[in-house]
Amino acid sequence: MPHRILFDTDIGTDVDDALALAFALHHPEIDLAAVTTVSGDTRLRGQIAARLLALAGCSDVEVAAGVREPLLRQGPATGMFWAGHEGQGLLEEGEDLPLSPRHGVDLLVESLRAEEMEVVTVGPQSNLAAALIKEPAIAGRITRLTVMGGFFHACELEGRVVPPTVDYNLNADPGAAVRALSAPIATTFVPADVTMRAWLLEGDLRRLEESKDPLAQALARLVRIWSPLQRRLLEFLGLPAQSEVVAILHDPLAVATVVDRRFVKTERLRMTVAIVDGHVRTFIDPAAGREVEVVTDVDARAFAEFWLETVLGG
Repeated sequence: MPHRILFDTDIGTDVDDALALAFALHHPEIDLAAVTTVSGDTRLRGQIAARLLALAGCSDVEVAAGVREPLLRQGPATGMFWAGHEGQGLLEEGEDLPLSPRHGVDLLVESLRAEEMEVVTVGPQSNLAAALIKEPAIAGRITRLTVMGGFFHACELEGRVVPPTVDYNLNADPGAAVRALSAPIATTFVPADVTMRAWLLEGDLRRLEESKDPLAQALARLVRIWSPLQRRLLEFLGLPAQSEVVAILHDPLAVATVVDRRFVKTERLRMTVAIVDGHVRTFIDPAAGREVEVVTDVDARAFAEFWLETVLGG
C-alpha cells in the first residue's frame, strides 16, 4: 500500500528539496497528498514546487504557502536563509503560478483532520509547530513523522569535525523545532551527521543532463546553479568542498527512508530536543527522552545510484 505523505519543504535554496520532491513523484510507493512551503518567501517556494510538479505531470497536487518567519521566539533563531537565486533556471521573471488559496498550516490541519497520513519535513519546523498549536489533536493523526534534521553522533569529513550547528532545519526556528519534535508522534530522524556523507557527484549530474525527461533536465539546471554556492558555503564553515560533489542528498535520503531502508542503518533511541546556548540540540537521553527512530549510517554511493534510478525511471 502506498505511503500517503504531506511534504513540508523550504524548496528553492539548497537544491536537495527539489531532488527529494522528484524522488517522491517518481517512486511508486509514495502517494503525494500535498506540498506545503516554509521559510522566507513561501509563495515563491510554492511556485518552484508547482513548476516541478507540472514538469512531472502532477499539477493536481495541491501546493500551499506556509509560515514565512520564525514562529516561536524561543532562543535566537539563525534566521531563514535566503540566497537570492531561488527560482532561477526554472521560473520566468515575473511569473506567478497559482497556488492553493489555503495557508500551509490550514492545509496540514485540515488534511490530517480528514485522514491519517505521514508527514515528511525537510525544512524548518514552523508549519508543523503552528499546526500542532492550532489543533493539538492532529498529533494522533500523523502515522509517522520523518524529519530531515537533528545531530546525534560525531561526524567528520576528511578529518574535519562537522559542528552540530550545520543542522539548519532545526536551528532556523528553534522554538518551533522544540514544539514540533517533542509532540507524541512516531518519529524518524534522518540527521545531518549522516546526510552530510550522502553526495551527488559530477558523474551523476551528467546522467541527469543527458536525460530527455523535462523534470530531470530542470533538476540538472538547479544543481548547476546551486553547486558553486554550496562550495562557498562549505568553505565558509571550514569544511571540505570537493569539486566532484555537486549536491548533498540531505532531503532525498529523508524521503527515501519512508519507503526503502536498504541503504541505511537505524536505531531506536530515547532522545530529548532542547535549546542549548542558542542552538537546538538533539540529545540521546536514555533516562528521560522519548523513543524515536534514528538513521545512524548510510551506504552513500548505493543510495545515490538508487535515487538516480528512481528519478530517471531506470
